[in-house]
Amino acid sequence: MWWLELEAQRVALVDPADAGDRPRIDASADIARSATLDESTGPIRIGARSRICAGAYIQGPAVIGEDCLVGNHALVRGPVRIGDGARIGFAAEVKNAIIEERVLIGPQCFVADSKLEREAYLGAQVRTSNHRLDGQTVKVVVDGEQHDTGLEKLGCHIGAEASLGIQVIILPGRIIAAGSTFGPRTTVEKNLPRGRYRLPQQLEDY
Repeated sequence: MWWLELEAQRVALVDPADAGDRPRIDASADIARSATLDESTGPIRIGARSRICAGAYIQGPAVIGEDCLVGNHALVRGPVRIGDGARIGFAAEVKNAIIEERVLIGPQCFVADSKLEREAYLGAQVRTSNHRLDGQTVKVVVDGEQHDTGLEKLGCHIGAEASLGIQVIILPGRIIAAGSTFGPRTTVEKNLPRGRYRLPQQLEDY
């Protein structure tokens, strides 16, 4: 279950068993002078050729792979693992997340307590809701069976190569099927099979 992966990651990143004597920041990484790397809550590792832009704030524990981009004024709050080639846009916030290879997160997105599989695309201002208004724990439906995660905060699971347009909102505990497309301003209220979805008032064919 993907929410259990998040918890396992929390432990692994604080005390990574495979760290060895490798440098935490690769010599080829480009870290802007005005970027902040805060290791007060855990270590930060940044891979080769990754770029951390001006004003970005990264709070450990966090692992950022090779050839990544963390944009201007982005906020990354650990525990977070970001795969090779991933890009996080201007003023986006990523918190307690697994971000796989070549994921693209647009400007001003909010991604929290979630897993994004490889090559997922999030347009600007996509929001992963992670808290129920009624205060109950988040439930997740997997293969038709409901699981009570016991968590007050849990975002979503976005499958590989899914594409979400600008200002898509995903309610807590939902699963976006791999390869799906959601048009701008769609609210994802329940799990849906792989497909192309849009608001009724949008006239374009998906």
